[in-house]
Amino acid sequence: MQLLFSTAKDNSQTFSVDGVFFHSTYSPSKEADRFLQSINFTFNPDLILFVEPGLNYYSEIIKKKFPQCKTICLRIFEQPLGDEATWDYCIKYSEGINLKSFLINNFGEEKLLSSTIIITKQAETLFKEQINQIILQYKNALEDSKTLLVTRQFFEKKWLLNSCNFIKYAKTFCDTKIKTTLPVIVCASGPTLFSSIPVIKLIENKCFIVCLSSATSVLLQNDIIPDVVLTTDGGWWAGEHLKALKKHKEIPVAAPCEAFIQKNILLNNPILCLEYNDSSSFVSTQILENANIKGLPVLRNPTVSGTALSFAKAITQNKIYFCGLDLASGKGQQHTKPNEIEKDSNIKDFRIKNTETRIAFSRYNTGSLSIYRDWFCEQEAVSNVYRVIDLEKSNQKPLGKIKDISPKDFSKQFEQLSDSPKTKLCFQETQSKQNNSTIHFICDRLSTPEWQKQIFPADFISLKNCTDENQKKNLEERLSAKIENLTEKIRKLRDE
Repeated sequence: MQLLFSTAKDNSQTFSVDGVFFHSTYSPSKEADRFLQSINFTFNPDLILFVEPGLNYYSEIIKKKFPQCKTICLRIFEQPLGDEATWDYCIKYSEGINLKSFLINNFGEEKLLSSTIIITKQAETLFKEQINQIILQYKNALEDSKTLLVTRQFFEKKWLLNSCNFIKYAKTFCDTKIKTTLPVIVCASGPTLFSSIPVIKLIENKCFIVCLSSATSVLLQNDIIPDVVLTTDGGWWAGEHLKALKKHKEIPVAAPCEAFIQKNILLNNPILCLEYNDSSSFVSTQILENANIKGLPVLRNPTVSGTALSFAKAITQNKIYFCGLDLASGKGQQHTKPNEIEKDSNIKDFRIKNTETRIAFSRYNTGSLSIYRDWFCEQEAVSNVYRVIDLEKSNQKPLGKIKDISPKDFSKQFEQLSDSPKTKLCFQETQSKQNNSTIHFICDRLSTPEWQKQIFPADFISLKNCTDENQKKNLEERLSAKIENLTEKIRKLRDE
């Protein structure tokens, strides 16, 4: 594409592309103003994605009209046009950026669901194929954002109630200044964990073992005592995996306060508190600060394995090995036995709706695995991270820069290492009076817009984008009822 710059009638700059003018030859600024005036904004956007605006005629007008709005220039021309600094973000689409991932990772679901996309007719004519792809990725980002927001709307309340239980019942906490010079092994519950069990039993005293909650029964069944069990899920199912710890009160549980953990485990097992290091976790951060509980900063991740990687990096500079990290569905069971959820499900199986039917259904409903695998594939700082897997005997795909090694090679890497004293975790008792005070604090904070917006995000987005006053009033009444209902639940929990 050849860009030829020239002067318009009003002495401003314009240019043509292969003989076709991208801006007006008379007054590009007036053309930009008329174009933006013709767009019907039904709400005040928080984010505007402008697909190839050309020269600097649109950004100034948008900034004046929406001063609080973040603006993105999606540059399709390969050469810079001098307006890059006038936008909050300038993305070079020609560099092959994954637009959907960029939008979700950088702006989050709330801003995206209060966003809009602008495309000029000139850009649409010149870059029809690229713009079709851009619109598709933008729509996919919005769909994923809706899913995330609905999930958050459902789980934020659960996370808050879990936090209240955490504060009320957890008695013994581990020091978060935990460090180890040993290699770290992270045990997930994928079927390939089975082939690593014999090796882990042999090297148990040469490494620090982090067991994800779903693999707890597997390790304990094989007489392997993990150094810590890690859980992050806020749902009931994750708590089921921790049932095996009832007989092992000495094993610490690493978890954020949002995780679902049964009361008896909070009361009896040492807790290594994890704290998410992102801005969207300010509710749990404020709760922990008020309770004077220090958390070990880790990454919030859609999969517990991702948080486990963050945790492993925080405690060691040695090698990190993942066992049972299966991120693609295969034949048969999708996890290593014994599994607490499988035990519960087996009770409900019968002749017509049998075990095989249930397993087959789960095999074809693992779309989330591809999302998790993509995340691991995108990781850069993983030079010391390995996945133990026999690729010849499994259908698993490589995980980007994470190196795959066989169980045999895994065993060889420990042959020269001697048994080492285990890293001991220091404990401290908490004060129940402070716990009750913190639950009072939570009830008080629930009356603030900041907390309400975080815990009821979908309601707040609906209110923000609603233009009908009657409908807006109904939404406000429904939100008030939800807040009062949640506050009442927390008060009941406090008084138990």
